[in-house]
Amino acid sequence: MKINSKKVAFISVMAALGNLLGLIPLKIPSPSPTVSIELHFSQLPPLLVAFSLGPISGAITGLLSLVAVTAIYIRNPFVPFGNMILAGIAGLAARKFKPIIAGLIGEIAETPFLWFSVLLWSGVIHNVPFKVLIPIIALINVKAFIEVFISSSIASLLLKKNEIKSALKSIK
Repeated sequence: MKINSKKVAFISVMAALGNLLGLIPLKIPSPSPTVSIELHFSQLPPLLVAFSLGPISGAITGLLSLVAVTAIYIRNPFVPFGNMILAGIAGLAARKFKPIIAGLIGEIAETPFLWFSVLLWSGVIHNVPFKVLIPIIALINVKAFIEVFISSSIASLLLKKNEIKSALKSIK
């Protein structure tokens, strides 16, 4: 990966945007008054970076794009590493697949880490019973696939714009 000031600035701005998007939930109606379902699109900036600049830039953006969200909202310190895996693998997959498929491949690769991190953080460290965690993690995982599908679709549309393509080429 070639490093230049434009790339560092772009990754920083996209990471900040990822944090901002992660703090703005899209609430989904739930059949249960005790269950709140929120979609977050903090994956969009790292996926856009991964698809356009490659897996390492995407992984760095993924790691940094959930720092504020983790500190303020989620409180599981492993979450940014999952986003790093997602974006890094999606960036690799984007070399052979269209962005939507590459994003879903990235989410498939992140899934074992998602399960491990929630079981470790909530189950082992905070003593939440596994029988309670399993359905919650399954819901988080389904939600993550939906978020990545939407984020990858938006990134794909953005990357079709000639202005965006040429701006991203100047960053490489």
